[in-house]
Amino acid sequence: MQGKTQTKSFPRYKNPPVIEVVCGLTFKKIESFMAPHIGLFWQKVRSEYPICQHALPILSEKPEFDEFQPPLPRVWFINQKEDRLIQLQEDRFLYNWRKMHEEEVYPSYQNVMISFKEIYTLFKGFLEEEGLKIPTPTECELSYINHIPKGKGWGSVADIHEVLQDLNWRADKNRFLPEPKLMKWQALFALPEDKGRLEVKLEQGIRKTDMCPLLILELSAHGLGGDKSEATMWDWFEVAHEWIVRGFTDLSSSKMQDSVWERTQ
Repeated sequence: MQGKTQTKSFPRYKNPPVIEVVCGLTFKKIESFMAPHIGLFWQKVRSEYPICQHALPILSEKPEFDEFQPPLPRVWFINQKEDRLIQLQEDRFLYNWRKMHEEEVYPSYQNVMISFKEIYTLFKGFLEEEGLKIPTPTECELSYINHIPKGKGWGSVADIHEVLQDLNWRADKNRFLPEPKLMKWQALFALPEDKGRLEVKLEQGIRKTDMCPLLILELSAHGLGGDKSEATMWDWFEVAHEWIVRGFTDLSSSKMQDSVWERTQ
């Protein structure tokens, strides 16, 4: 078995840098699912998610093509505060929590998952009402996007080790290269028992609200395993969540955890 059995308390943070959580399912295209079904499902959730937007479909690694039937769009159903959204397309179902204002507090993984399960249960009931087959998931996703603004533990790329302790820009006054203007990093880890993969990506960006430079750290788990049952599916999310939180803690420095994100456990 890959990974280690954890006996220590689960890491928790009073002020985590997470600004978005995505949880969802990918499946084979639902047979006979058509554009009108998207509108009919919106009627089921419209009182809570009154905003509707189109988005480009997310393409699978091995997309299914049908020359006689063009792909349906991906549609977003967004709540009034715009901090929660449902993403629906013919081969996947996703649910997002988003931090829209600085003062907002991350509602916890448990609360996000409760909402996701409620919405997905409603979607399954809708498919049954319409005589459509409930799809078997082929892959699950759980992603955490973190924003680490400049001035919160780092001031330049040379300080990257102050945030992620495995990375370091050698500060040598005699070296030829200057400090880089842009840095990217990516790593892939196997989840235990062939349940998928955890991908970690670090990029730089700009916060739109005040143009503050950011480190964008994304931890994204994908997979499921051989057993596609619903009980196993929900268990997979628990494993993915543990690997994301413990992975985040393993990668980040104790200085950031204690002084910036206020680790409590």
